[in-house]
Amino acid sequence: MKLESTPLDSGQILVSLAGRMDIAGAAEIENTFSALVSHAHVALVDMAGVTFLASIGIRLILANAKSLHKRGGTLVLFNCDPQVERVLLTTGVNELTEIVATRADADRFLVPAAG
Repeated sequence: MKLESTPLDSGQILVSLAGRMDIAGAAEIENTFSALVSHAHVALVDMAGVTFLASIGIRLILANAKSLHKRGGTLVLFNCDPQVERVLLTTGVNELTEIVATRADADRFLVPAAG
């Protein structure tokens, strides 16, 4: 599993994921993903490269979404493969995250920098 991150405005981050979010894949990114999200207020997660999502991957997403939600933040998933999106919706992940089609849709959740 690959993870790339790009800081956006203060407290906001773009995370791109690629690979299988199975036991091995989730274990590879768990610490880094959680650390990145823990320092964000808004986390945009590009799921375009995620080809498979197991329950352990769902748990990783939900744990971080809950953490963000408790701090008043938002986790936004976008560019999901149709099968991955179906799993996310079927399991209710959309109750704690926003799931949108494109990066432009995800950008609506960004908070403009003060200044």
